[in-house]
Amino acid sequence: MAVAWAKFAKESDVITKAFMAAKGDILYASAGGVPAVLAIGGDNEVLRVSTDIPAWEAEGAPAAHALDSHTVPAGAVDFDLKEATDLVVFTVADETARDALAAAATAVGQLVFATTELSLSICVESS
Repeated sequence: MAVAWAKFAKESDVITKAFMAAKGDILYASAGGVPAVLAIGGDNEVLRVSTDIPAWEAEGAPAAHALDSHTVPAGAVDFDLKEATDLVVFTVADETARDALAAAATAVGQLVFATTELSLSICVESS
């Protein structure tokens, strides 16, 4: 029986608050994956893409859209547009202990926190 995990980012893997210079700033990757900042837009402007970078533009007319028309990506847990409540997070010593969890006792969507690595993982496959 196999169990597969997907790791959430650790603090050392994310962009720091130092890039946030002003209220409303938005971070994006510029050429070469370098972090860049887009200042907040004006009233009634929407974020659009212009030549592969985000840009603010005037708001257009709304299009028809159904909230439940989205599909759940592979490995995701579908809460059917409801908030998650009463979640249980297993705590283990490290990722080796996480990987040793029995497939029979682990369900897709189960969260596990590894204390040594300070990492949070979600089960994406269990047989």
